[in-house]
Parts: sequence; C-alpha cells; structure tokens
Amino acid sequence: MLDAAAMDTREVRERTPVLSPLETGATSLLPEPAAAEAAPAATPSGPPPPLPPGREQRLLMPSTPWQTPLVATHSGREGARVLVLGGVHGNEPGGWLAAESVAEWEPSAGSLLVIPRANVVATRAFERTFPDLGDLNRLYPGAEDGALPMARMAASIIRVVREFEVDLVLDMHESWGFYLERGANTGTAFIGQTVTRGDGPLPEAFVRDAVSAVNTLITPREELTFRGRLPQPAPGATPSPGFGGQPGGRSTSSLSIGTHVPGVTAILVEMGQIEQAESRRRDLHMLLAREILTRHGVL
Repeated sequence: MLDAAAMDTREVRERTPVLSPLETGATSLLPEPAAAEAAPAATPSGPPPPLPPGREQRLLMPSTPWQTPLVATHSGREGARVLVLGGVHGNEPGGWLAAESVAEWEPSAGSLLVIPRANVVATRAFERTFPDLGDLNRLYPGAEDGALPMARMAASIIRVVREFEVDLVLDMHESWGFYLERGANTGTAFIGQTVTRGDGPLPEAFVRDAVSAVNTLITPREELTFRGRLPQPAPGATPSPGFGGQPGGRSTSSLSIGTHVPGVTAILVEMGQIEQAESRRRDLHMLLAREILTRHGVL
C-alpha cells in the first residue's frame, strides 16, 4: 500500500513547469495537420496498422500563446491507441503532474499519446481558466474558428483523436471534496475520487474492474468510486452534475468525445484535493492510469 503520509506537500507554485511548449527536448517539432486532415476516418474493421516505433512531439495551436505539446510514443506493434489529457484546468495540478510522468512511459503495444497541459496558460497561472480562454471541458467538440482559444484547443484534440485513430481518452482532473463525503452537497465540487465513463464501446466492466483493482492498493479514504456511464442527455434535458453541457442538454465535456468520434470511449478521473497532498493525487492518477493502460494492452 502506498503511504500517503510520506507524500510531498510542496505548493505547485514553487514548481518549475515541465514540458513547456518551447523548452522540451522534442525529437521532432511538427506543425498541426492541415484542416483537411480533420475529416472523420472510416470506422475500421479491426485495429489500425501500427505506426513506426519512436517518439515524436508536436505543438498544438503552434505560434500562439496557447501552444502546448502533444507527446506521441509508438511501440511499432499493433494495439490500442490511448490519449491522456492533463492540465485541462489550471488549478488541478495532480492531473497535469501525472500526465507529464505518463508521457515518459514506453508502450509495449499500440501508441500512447499525452497532452500534459492542455490549457497551458491556466496551469502557469494556477487558475482553473480565464473567461477570455473558455473552459476546455465545456467546449467539445470545439471549432477550428471558435472565438475562445479553448474551443479551438478542443477542436485540436478532436483532430488528434481522429488522426491517430485513438480508441480511449483518459482525462485527469481534480475536485475539492470527496464524493463519498459530500453529504447533502451534490455539486461538482464534491466529485473527488471518482471515475466516470462516457459514451463509447469500452465495456463498463473494464472500467469498474480497473477501479476495483486500484482500490485494493490504497487506503479506505482514498478509494475510488465508479460513477458508471454518463450518456448524452436527451434533447432538452439537464446535464448530470460534473458532465458539462449547454442549453438544450448537449454534453460538452470530454465524456462526450465518443459521440463526436465513433469508436472512442472517454474516461474522466477526479481526485479529491481536500486533505490529500498534491503528490499523492499525482501518484493515484498514475496508479489508475497504469492499471487502465495495462488492461488495455498498451503497457
């Protein structure tokens, strides 16, 4: 069992940013694909052919204040292709610190893609986001010409999912309170230590079993709750708490990615910040990520 008491509690403000857009040692720095390449790919009858082995890095939204790295590591072997997101909200450091570590992992099959700091401006400011940026996790599928930068980032992420034929998106977040300690509060501030599956073909049992396996390795208070599948709300319905949405009930969080790109399932993980050290939250994210990636055949 991992020892929560031994975890480092240093403030994230003291950290030097890792994987900043212009300061990483990229093996290649590629522009984003042309807009014409963003067209949805035909649904494959089986796994896509393997990509050449190696690691590449490209910038999303290059030459803008919001540019941020995508790190793609290919095993050279046929297998699943997974995208890990961190830093969607700038005041949730456990997620982006975990994603930075995951970006260094070597897949044994398929491909592992990581966007460690999707909203890099917000992570540098240690703010959830800013009004002039928009909330990335409320803007999917985004728009190439969107007025808000994070709407354009959402479109970039969707384009990455299509280009690499990703079948699983793991989105790392944090909440303040713990879901099991919420009492009468059912708001989004109390969804820490939860795992939620969005639309897509990945079986519910896959996610539930991964959560159960991790729970055997951690303390009772840290245990994760599987919240099940949050499907697209019906037209006119109110989106579920924490799911994200806009008037009319259409989901706009990462959990909706599978409704925009067939064959993809998104999993959204929330770690609780209250009385839980930043480094412990990072380690729990990594523990679950390793379990999911191993079960999915990538590690």
